[in-house]
Amino acid sequence: MFKDYDKKINKILSDKVETNTDMTQKRHKLMILRIQHERSIHLLVTIFVGVVMAMSFLATIISDELLLLFLDIPLLILFVAYLFHYRFLENLTQKWYLLEDILTNEKK
Repeated sequence: MFKDYDKKINKILSDKVETNTDMTQKRHKLMILRIQHERSIHLLVTIFVGVVMAMSFLATIISDELLLLFLDIPLLILFVAYLFHYRFLENLTQKWYLLEDILTNEKK
């Protein structure tokens, strides 16, 4: 959803097509609110997975049980995947803030 909207808003701004700037600006503000919500939820989930992963690694080190590595490795992979996804959301949000500034300046 966010990737599609990003392509759409970039096309609108790059083509300089006559559009209803008020509607475009309202839609863009709505999408920023949505991505902010998504970003905050993913931050909480990423922190939770990171804490569980750290506790699992600590349990593996303390107990000296190598079988716990079967839990540690998937948690590590999941944590890294969440970090990359959160990075994507953060970068996209920052990009949309800049686009909002562009939309606001065009309106004036």
